[in-house]
Amino acid sequence: MQCEWRRSYDRLVPMLIKEYFGDPGGLTRQFPYMKSTFQWKSDDFIISAEKLANPNNKYHGLEKLAVQYRNKGANVLAGDLWLIAAGWRRNTMDPSDERHMEALQFVLRNVEYDRAMAEWKKKKLARNAMPYPSLFGLSDA
Repeated sequence: MQCEWRRSYDRLVPMLIKEYFGDPGGLTRQFPYMKSTFQWKSDDFIISAEKLANPNNKYHGLEKLAVQYRNKGANVLAGDLWLIAAGWRRNTMDPSDERHMEALQFVLRNVEYDRAMAEWKKKKLARNAMPYPSLFGLSDA
């Protein structure tokens, strides 16, 4: 499933950041590795097992937080966090890097899945109408 960045997201993402984190500074204080000054590639940046094992050094912190909320059944919040992550990725990625584009697609599929789950719960639809991750190109695991 191919998901597209919607123009409405350009206005929605800053509003969500403000609602949940106060401002972009609040977001980068919670996840310092999201700062534009974080040295991912340089002569003095060494990736070690310790750095990779430290959850504070993973870019995916916001996405992991979204998964935690999804697992608790808070799909509206999870979808919002996925959307913030998508906006952050989109604004900081190199659009010519295929891996970045794949990661953005993955995040957008998660946004759509959590939104569909929230809608399903809100409408109290039958179990056979429940959206499954595989419908959005995600793993059922």
